[in-house]
Amino acid sequence: MIRTKYLAIVTALGVVVTVTNYEARQERADLALYEVGPNLYMLANAPSVEGMGGGGNTAIFLTGSGVTLVDTKISGYGPDIMDYVRQVTDEPVTTIINTHTHWDHSGSNVSFPDTVNFVAHENTAAHMASTDCDDGAGYQGGSIKNCAAFKGENEKYLPNTTFSTRTTLFSGADQIDLYYFGRGHTDGDTFVVFKNARTMHTGDMFARKGLPYLDVANTKGSAIEFGATLEKALAGIPDVDTIIAGHASTTLLWSDLENYSGFYNDILQKARQGRAAGRSVANIVSSYAVPDQYRDFVATEQRLRDTVQHVFDGN
Repeated sequence: MIRTKYLAIVTALGVVVTVTNYEARQERADLALYEVGPNLYMLANAPSVEGMGGGGNTAIFLTGSGVTLVDTKISGYGPDIMDYVRQVTDEPVTTIINTHTHWDHSGSNVSFPDTVNFVAHENTAAHMASTDCDDGAGYQGGSIKNCAAFKGENEKYLPNTTFSTRTTLFSGADQIDLYYFGRGHTDGDTFVVFKNARTMHTGDMFARKGLPYLDVANTKGSAIEFGATLEKALAGIPDVDTIIAGHASTTLLWSDLENYSGFYNDILQKARQGRAAGRSVANIVSSYAVPDQYRDFVATEQRLRDTVQHVFDGN
């Protein structure tokens, strides 16, 4: 099947460059590449794509020792990622950071050479290596789990480098700082800061301007701790202006992350207060309205119901 793919590099001047590329691989969601900062790009679903598309946003960072990627989308998107990498450099991919374990963020790890240094939080690495997973449908879109992707011969794609609370990769203009502040979307969510570009990839701790999916069942995410983890990140990470969110089709601002924390913690407070007053989950959900100061955030009924239920359950 022949497909046309567009490379949109957005500069500070708003200039858009379109590159046509023909390929014989199976059809993929259209992707768009945006220049974010010095040697830093975001590979996202094109704005026209609805739903999951190719999965989570990938950061492409050009360093003096090769290309660093943050997250690798859904299984099978490795060649697509490399097509876009080749638009900006001929250097090899040498490092891949996974913000967390989910199939739409680490699904194409196995498409890259096993010489790559795979980096993740220690809890994420444990989930990837776990024997407690499904039959492999997860990393192809059937469920949230992904550990079947790293079994057998593919164990060589498990993280080589792990950390507990904070670590730094590279130095100078290439410096990348990795932070972990506690449970949230999962129990291993990493905030990735490109220091020179004053930019942070949040993974799904800030996926988009809406309530998060909380993977309580599979990877020990927490509705109760999610809000505190956001507050710790805001207090503990300096000098960031731009946000690469987990699934947003454009970059966001640090102020958006501040508002996201306020939006989420307001819901958490209302859920706790409602529970203490003896109100039901249904009653809290039906009476909730997004406060005016967070009017650009979305709380769908199902996602709101799930969040409040997790709070009631103590998760």
